[in-house]
Amino acid sequence: MIREPFVSGDYYHVYNRGVDKRKVFLDYYDFERFYESMYLFNDENFVHPGGRFVDREFLLAGHEILSFGRKPFVSILAFCLNDNHFHLLLQQILPDGISKFLHRLGMGYANYFNLKHGRKGRLWENSFKAKPIDFEEHLQLLPRYIHLNVLDRTSIDWRNNNEFDWTVAEKVLNNYPWSSHGVYIGRSPRLPVVDREAVQYWFSTPEVYLQYLKASRIFGEEELTFSRL
Repeated sequence: MIREPFVSGDYYHVYNRGVDKRKVFLDYYDFERFYESMYLFNDENFVHPGGRFVDREFLLAGHEILSFGRKPFVSILAFCLNDNHFHLLLQQILPDGISKFLHRLGMGYANYFNLKHGRKGRLWENSFKAKPIDFEEHLQLLPRYIHLNVLDRTSIDWRNNNEFDWTVAEKVLNNYPWSSHGVYIGRSPRLPVVDREAVQYWFSTPEVYLQYLKASRIFGEEELTFSRL
């Protein structure tokens, strides 16, 4: 299937998982590596340090000073990393920015993972999947859907039942470091991966976001439809 060209300014739900549904994040450092790569590779001017640890750490530690020279491919609005897959909500900025960013991200992380864990071959099931967001209701739904994916690690059946203990669910979300939920509730991230201006435009305060997050079937049956994508 030939993928339609990505349109700059449009929004897309992008996701991928490990080949044969295998885990692609085996420990804390794997998650951290992918998180750091979402920042580093989202820059047309980024030059890969070729495995040089010192250069990579310099770019990460000096991100506040070096940010003026960045030219992002995409705006990252939301993300969630799970053991065997990831979800991203992206807005394309540069022409073909989504393809270029995901190619760098997927290949760079696969090379790291295979070298670290002593394996060869393909890591990801596909290059990546991307669904265009064609109407406002879908866009408004996606941060909730992406963040609640963390609950799949628990016994909470959030996909089919909205009547669950939000006290427990919120604790899980707040304690999980590998999603953009923390940015949405006002925490300062280690790296500027997520477009905080866009988040604050959508949700003026963390309280407004939490009300949105806990709303039952925000768009009626639409939510159930998209939760099964």
